[in-house]
Amino acid sequence: MKTKNVFLLIILLALTSSLFVIFSRNQQASIQTIVSETHKHLNKLKQLKENLNQPDEKRLLASEKHLFHLGFGKNSHIYPSSLWTNTSVPAVVTYVKSHGHEKYAIAFLRNVQHFLPNSTVLIYNLGLNQEKIQTILNHCDNSRCMVLTFSLESFPSHVSDDVSHAYRPLIIQDALNRVGGVFFLECNIRLTKSPKSFLKMPISSQKGHGIIAWATRQATSSLTHPNMFGYFHTTTENFLFQSMVEANKLLIYNTADIHNNIMLPWVQCALTEECIFPIGAQSSGCHFNKKPQYRYSGCHRYDASALNIVLGLQFDFKDDLYTYHSNNQSPDEAFFKTVSDTDILNEFNALEDNSTTLSGFR
Repeated sequence: MKTKNVFLLIILLALTSSLFVIFSRNQQASIQTIVSETHKHLNKLKQLKENLNQPDEKRLLASEKHLFHLGFGKNSHIYPSSLWTNTSVPAVVTYVKSHGHEKYAIAFLRNVQHFLPNSTVLIYNLGLNQEKIQTILNHCDNSRCMVLTFSLESFPSHVSDDVSHAYRPLIIQDALNRVGGVFFLECNIRLTKSPKSFLKMPISSQKGHGIIAWATRQATSSLTHPNMFGYFHTTTENFLFQSMVEANKLLIYNTADIHNNIMLPWVQCALTEECIFPIGAQSSGCHFNKKPQYRYSGCHRYDASALNIVLGLQFDFKDDLYTYHSNNQSPDEAFFKTVSDTDILNEFNALEDNSTTLSGFR
């Protein structure tokens, strides 16, 4: 309706100008003016139509201040020239945010210390009070465990949202800038065997040359809102057959390529609300019964969706170049399992009772 009114206004102006010129004293000049004015108004109409049909450009709008704070700049700590020498790399990284997460962290620590006794664990605190942090520290080996305060208040307000996990790439980037290499795991993930076989592998021998992820059975296009792709200047069609990886477990090193081509655009999207959280996006109500299965399911994976887009662009949509594969039917079953809230509570209670035999720890 607004567009129609604008068209009518321009046409009215054109007619008014024409009538004014017709009744002017110089008839020859008036004819020339009529032609000139008509062309001018026609060009305005054409330009208006083009502007209405042209969608707003999608841009990643992360501020330089936030990017610099996270380690993007002239003095970036690039692996392996800049490396944390106080501990073995990669460091195991996780985070706590809400009440009750201290129990997650304690059970997580117990599990990691069993399978990776020589690895340092960095626990990012996004919101627990000092009392809860002290509870975690009571189970920490000071030489192999650190709790780092990471305030989300200095970032845009959407970053703290638990649905989008926009803070997750920021945590990973901060840890990469500190230590050079990160084995990131959510607090509800447990190791089922030692992952040393790929943790100790030289980067030059690894798939991805700096990043290893674990694939799911879904295509990236099925779990990514169509409006996100435009922020990376690509289209849904490029991701119809790319296996989506999860963002809850990643092995990643801060090499120059990973720093500039994976972490930078991933963090930029996380800091741009319209990118990480497109209008209409939701995380529930998935419809995987749609045919073909690479069609958008109605569910969006927020930070994981953004990660998969940048991985696809970096590796020419060949997901086998950066995903870990085992001989098992389920790729991540060999090393990981996800535990429920009930399992975590049982783990924590067993630790409080000084029990070491609960199977959920191993």
